[in-house]
Amino acid sequence: MHPQHPHRKHHLGTLLALCLALSACGGGGSDGSDAAPAATNTTPQAAPSISGVVGSLLHQQAITVQGSHFGSKPQAAPLRFEDFDTRATGVAPASFGYTNYGGFGGSTTVDDGVAFGSGKSLRHQGHFGAVSSSSVVEESFPHIAVTGFAATELYLSYRLKFRTHGGRLVQLKFNRSGMEVAGANGSPCYGGKPKYYSSYYPDGPSVNRYSADKRLTGVQGGIVRSDGSLDEGWAGEATMGSGTVLPLQEDTWVQVEEYYRLNDVGQANGEHVTWVNGNLQIDRHALQPRSSTAQVLNCSYLVVGMDYWINPGSTDGVAVWYDDHYLDTSRARLVLANAATWGASTMRNPQVATQWQDGSISATLQRSGFPAGMAWLYVVRADGSTSASWPVTLP
Repeated sequence: MHPQHPHRKHHLGTLLALCLALSACGGGGSDGSDAAPAATNTTPQAAPSISGVVGSLLHQQAITVQGSHFGSKPQAAPLRFEDFDTRATGVAPASFGYTNYGGFGGSTTVDDGVAFGSGKSLRHQGHFGAVSSSSVVEESFPHIAVTGFAATELYLSYRLKFRTHGGRLVQLKFNRSGMEVAGANGSPCYGGKPKYYSSYYPDGPSVNRYSADKRLTGVQGGIVRSDGSLDEGWAGEATMGSGTVLPLQEDTWVQVEEYYRLNDVGQANGEHVTWVNGNLQIDRHALQPRSSTAQVLNCSYLVVGMDYWINPGSTDGVAVWYDDHYLDTSRARLVLANAATWGASTMRNPQVATQWQDGSISATLQRSGFPAGMAWLYVVRADGSTSASWPVTLP
């Protein structure tokens, strides 16, 4: 038991009221919470709060996080989690549940030579052995996605890295998620509407296509509305929120997180948020992509495609690896992170929950990329509120 402090008792009611009003007991979600700014006339809930953790902190072992105000999550498990470690090397993702829309260019298979942390990953090898002239851009569109669901919001996380083998990426398409449209150009999902999308580019069209600087430094994203009109822009522009671009280095793993929420019909309250390594890049909360409740999100890509030049002296194409793909119809999640504050965390592994109640969450620990030592757990509630960190020591 904690010792009592009689001389402080007359302050407790005031402090509790203030704590609840700020949703910041024990730290809370005020530090980089996923939540959109709340309306001034609403009464905030108390922030999620962790009080303890039981279970093994070894990779893929069961843990239970205890606390309060975790909210509800009717389906505890995510819609999809795939680390590719149990998949046969060389097989295509269609063999274990992904949809292949019949894309073109290169091949996409499980790779046991490269992975985030350890194990295996999914590799897309674009046009192996092809070369580009000074005026020809190679294109590769595998069109590999998750389908068979219907939702009004999606949270996704995955890791990727790219290697140019002496060439250069012109566009690396991140995610495309939306509503399938039969017969659409590209594929029912790629040409769907409403749709959310984001891509990385080199810094402007004047960059030397065979430059020694292989970084991708420009982020474009937006929506296709249900009527086919676009609402898009570049990270750093006022219309895209408060985000800043984090350059992607060649041959370096990064974590991509995206959150999409369709608007309530007749209201401009749809959302599109993109992070790379925890760095906020797109941050939009007043979108109106749909006009009917029949319009939902029912497809989400993992491997979309890329545009690139291949150095004429190279015998290899450009390759991109994907790992730890997490997709869910709620942003409620338990997260293992590498910093004591949410805003400073550059690794945020979403955990595969097996049970979710307001006061406890059970999950299978996913600690890919985390060495032995200190780490921190967070709970993100369905409304985006984020708990203060809970320190753990990984063996």
